[in-house]
Amino acid sequence: MEKRYLLAFILSFFVLFSWSAITPKPQRTSSPSLSISSNKTFTKKRVNGSETDVSQRLRKGFPHKSDQEKKVVLSTEKLRVTFSTWGGNIVGVEIKDYHALLPLTQLMNISGYENKVFKIKEKTDRKVVYSFEEEDREIIKTYELNEGQYTVHSEIKIINKSSQNRMDSVNIDGLSIENFRMDSVKHKSSTYFRDRGLFEYVVATPKEILRKNKAYKFSSKERREKEGKVWWVGFRNRYFCALVKPQFGVTGYFINPINDKKLTITLEKQDLDLPSGGDVSLSALIYIGPEKLDILKKYKAGFEKIRRYYKFTLFDAIAKIIYGILQLIHKLIPNWGISIILIGTIVYFSMYPMTLRSMQSMRKMQALQPKMTALRKKYENNPQKLNKEIMELYRKHRVNPMGGCLPMLLQLPVFIGLYQVLWRSVAFKGAHFLWIKDLSEPDRLIILPRSFPIIGNEINLLPIIMMGIMFVQQKLTANNMGITDPQQLAQQKMMARIMPFFMGFIFYHFASGLTLYFTIFYLFSTFTQWKIRKDAQ
Repeated sequence: MEKRYLLAFILSFFVLFSWSAITPKPQRTSSPSLSISSNKTFTKKRVNGSETDVSQRLRKGFPHKSDQEKKVVLSTEKLRVTFSTWGGNIVGVEIKDYHALLPLTQLMNISGYENKVFKIKEKTDRKVVYSFEEEDREIIKTYELNEGQYTVHSEIKIINKSSQNRMDSVNIDGLSIENFRMDSVKHKSSTYFRDRGLFEYVVATPKEILRKNKAYKFSSKERREKEGKVWWVGFRNRYFCALVKPQFGVTGYFINPINDKKLTITLEKQDLDLPSGGDVSLSALIYIGPEKLDILKKYKAGFEKIRRYYKFTLFDAIAKIIYGILQLIHKLIPNWGISIILIGTIVYFSMYPMTLRSMQSMRKMQALQPKMTALRKKYENNPQKLNKEIMELYRKHRVNPMGGCLPMLLQLPVFIGLYQVLWRSVAFKGAHFLWIKDLSEPDRLIILPRSFPIIGNEINLLPIIMMGIMFVQQKLTANNMGITDPQQLAQQKMMARIMPFFMGFIFYHFASGLTLYFTIFYLFSTFTQWKIRKDAQ
């Protein structure tokens, strides 16, 4: 039975890491041109066969960026944000209290102006104002960090300097994902390459929430354009997210993969009515921080909808229920290590009746093996008669051949859901428990002076403890099964030797919070096998 549990766990890992490979990809659509259009109705492609005025200006060339770029860094206790005169844009974000960088740039960039040099009009400790003037308009971009929060308030003001009324349209890049920044030598690590599969960009509209996972490499097939309102656009990784909430009427969005390392999500705003000497303001709320529900919900902007553990609704719903229980436990006992142990206890014993039923069914099946072997020899030339006799044997001894597998299949969604909750919960980041300094990382009991194959340069104690418990569990399982067939006995011995090493290899560099849960699971499972053996004596 325990062999089947292990196989179920292996299957769950396979499902977790391959699930994203089968998700549908967005359909390719046409690409809009850059625009703040002037004195004309907004057009996404060409107007009467000619390019828009901004596109024409782009062809005239730009100054060298390195010569005229000046960067400004604003910082609070929560965020460190880097701004540039080049486009008057946000070019770097860091979640300061977690020391976490996100591969984002050009948040709230005006399409077509990313290569224009803006002037710094005003700067304080938490606020910077940029200005760019043309003959007929002035653009003022204001950014202000909110003290004690993970938010930036952005405002774009377009001023009509001409003596005529204008009807303009504007495309604003909500955010750009630039993974070549994170792929630099500085950031190349096993952790980054392991976790980048969790990168995801999201567009939330009243009709749908569009998601694209593995957002570390892009292709032209992702190009997509749609009309309609947009609630927000966002990016998330394992623990953190960035969300841009436009506080103006968006009329459509455009997903544009620039190359295999860069992708831009553009918000379209049509029909800006600018009277002579008048102006219009386009504001946005930008959240850059941990993916914690209590924080996301307080903005009342639907930010919490960015959280999803699985595309499959059942797995996602179970994971969210487990997350809620885990949060409740932590409120009662504010220690994440103890909370993991308690959620492991709750999950194991809530499923214990199914586990016990599965064990009993498999023991009955094992007891029937000698009789089934005799029937196979007796009716080896008569398959129909053999099947009939075997079914009669099951009926007579009240054995369900699926009784050992079905309970485990029912439990599999719980294990899969729990895996993602423990793997993606930012609450474990920096959380201490016993000798473990960070439950989101391996426990790293000892750091070695040099690196070795498999273990690297660290001794992680928890996976070793888990392997030891599994050896005992496998031995008890073999004794309880009472296997007499030499071939099956050889298989069981092989599993008892190989599987602990295999699982230890998988978990050796995993988050210690996840390893702690499975260590508790195998400890309870070992106790159950010992109890069954004692009761049978």
